[in-house]
Amino acid sequence: MFLKNLRSFSLLCVAILSLGLNPVQVEAQRKARASSPRTEQTLAADDAIIAARLATANVQRERLTSLASVVPDTHLLQAYLPYWDLKLRLNEDRNVEGKDFGPLDVEVQAFLTKHGKSLVSDLLRRDWMLQLGKRREWALFDAYYPGWQLRDDTRVFCLAGISSLSKSQPITEESSTALNEARGLGSECGDFLEALVKAGTYKRVDVLKRMYEAIEDNSVDSMRRTGSLLGLDPAAIDMALNRPAKIFELKWGQDVALIAISRMARQDPESAAKRMDEPGLGFSPAQSGFAWAQVAASAMRKLQPEALEWTRKAMSFPGQAGALQGESMGWMLRAALRAQDWKLVSELYSRLPAALKQEPLWTYWQGRALKAAKKNEEAITLWQSIASLPQFYGQLAAEELGQLTTVPQNVAPATEAEISEAARNGGLLRAQKFYELGLRMEGNREWNYQLRGLSDRQLLGYATYACTKSILDRCVNTADRTQNEHNYSLRFLTPFKEQLTKEAQERNLDPAWVYGLIRQESRFLMDARSSVGASGLMQVMPATGRWIARKLGVSDFRVEQLSEMDTSLRFGTFYLKSVLDDLDGSSVLASAAYNAGPNRPRQWRVNLPSSVEGAIFAEMVPFSETRDYVKKVLSNATYYSAMFTGKPQSLKARLGTVSPRALAPSELP
Repeated sequence: MFLKNLRSFSLLCVAILSLGLNPVQVEAQRKARASSPRTEQTLAADDAIIAARLATANVQRERLTSLASVVPDTHLLQAYLPYWDLKLRLNEDRNVEGKDFGPLDVEVQAFLTKHGKSLVSDLLRRDWMLQLGKRREWALFDAYYPGWQLRDDTRVFCLAGISSLSKSQPITEESSTALNEARGLGSECGDFLEALVKAGTYKRVDVLKRMYEAIEDNSVDSMRRTGSLLGLDPAAIDMALNRPAKIFELKWGQDVALIAISRMARQDPESAAKRMDEPGLGFSPAQSGFAWAQVAASAMRKLQPEALEWTRKAMSFPGQAGALQGESMGWMLRAALRAQDWKLVSELYSRLPAALKQEPLWTYWQGRALKAAKKNEEAITLWQSIASLPQFYGQLAAEELGQLTTVPQNVAPATEAEISEAARNGGLLRAQKFYELGLRMEGNREWNYQLRGLSDRQLLGYATYACTKSILDRCVNTADRTQNEHNYSLRFLTPFKEQLTKEAQERNLDPAWVYGLIRQESRFLMDARSSVGASGLMQVMPATGRWIARKLGVSDFRVEQLSEMDTSLRFGTFYLKSVLDDLDGSSVLASAAYNAGPNRPRQWRVNLPSSVEGAIFAEMVPFSETRDYVKKVLSNATYYSAMFTGKPQSLKARLGTVSPRALAPSELP
């Protein structure tokens, strides 16, 4: 049982956890209150908070003002009412020229002073700095920028860079990094780039490099902005983006042609390859290599067999590697992995940007390439650098070193004092209130804000506290943050074990796999709901739920029942078993099918040149969400299996192999 060996206080916590709150009832009560026909004057404060959040989202400031009068100063979430009001007023003033912002600035400063280092204060500080940057009010911006705690918005970092340039001060590393990492420039980072060019800090070669990055990321805004700074005709850029084939008839130049080739490759790699083989493009060797890399990467995203040939062609041109920033190189590496061409894997790895070479993903596969080349000592050195990481590639690296997945011995459980510290944290209390009102995003933001700078022992105290309150997703996520002192009973919770084991065994499923899937799907939240409508512990879609109900003969099924534990476990395990049987008993394919639908894994294996290990198949999944999902589910399952059996477990064995198979559509939804 989880939280083993806790003293009486923590044993009580486990008892509370096993009973649990009922989020479904809480949500039903919230909806009932919100739909009540009472006037705003008689609304309860909690209802007013819910309605005010909706009014803010709908930019209804008058309604927000009316609702604010209902919430007393003593309410846990009262500070959010004036924050939402100030946020709307800041966003209303998009045209800043000629406006007097003095009174509004005074209100903002008073709010920041009153609410100190709270999350709501930091959120307003960020919103205000964005407007101050637009107004070029650098004195105020600079005064409040150092106190910004979240440090989570590239736009603000780019504005800080513009402020530095305006005073002829050195650009901070924060601002430079933000500009380099921004996938789309947007207004603020685009202005920063333009200011760097005007200041002479960025040369033409730097802007050209940035345009190549924009092409790789398929960022239309960034291509337009960098193209303008390079002096390219806006009409030509527009044509390259929207009618790429037309560009080659009009001879707009090589830079515009690179944009066109990339856009054409995204739509139809074969057409782009044919265009590349035609004479007269006038590309330099470096440009040709870059263009072929776009064709190869796009082909691999579509899992076309030609991706390997075009990858080799891209690599045959000297000088192109400096222009590639990782996106294209990653897909070409996947093409080499699919073909199990270890020499090409190693060559591609050698051309990765330095930062990407450190990622566990490519560290592991380079180790495999070195092993294939009989360079065992070098391979071992690489694997040793990541083998301690509690994640997919850390586990695989450890297996290469002869170490199967085990569950480390838990450190001493959180003490009463450590748990009590969390219970006294005002931010956690606000988070719980948001959860009670069904405002989960706001609650998570409050919760996570309180975790900044905590020690491992404090994090374990906060995680245990979350478990005592049945906030299971925060329990897992908080425990996951520890760096040196770990409690795997918190990281890998096993609530409702009796019910889950029963349903899994009835379907002849491994309970460890089901737990691994639920941990990734919902983090054990019964009322979890995705953006596409999936709900419950096992995140079953409404249409899938109705199909399952028909198969199980459940005549009185209602979609709302998917948020109930028993229904979610029964329906979810039935569907998981269905996709497993439908996909040859492969847990890799079935996990992918559970996330992306059963027909997609069938399509993905059609063009395999031969059987591949499950890890290679998982890495070549073209959807980034599904690729990440499969790896995390099976990593989770291996840890759960080690926990349940008390024996070391093989992730490689769980992954198995995947073989090519002719396409046969599935009848499953």
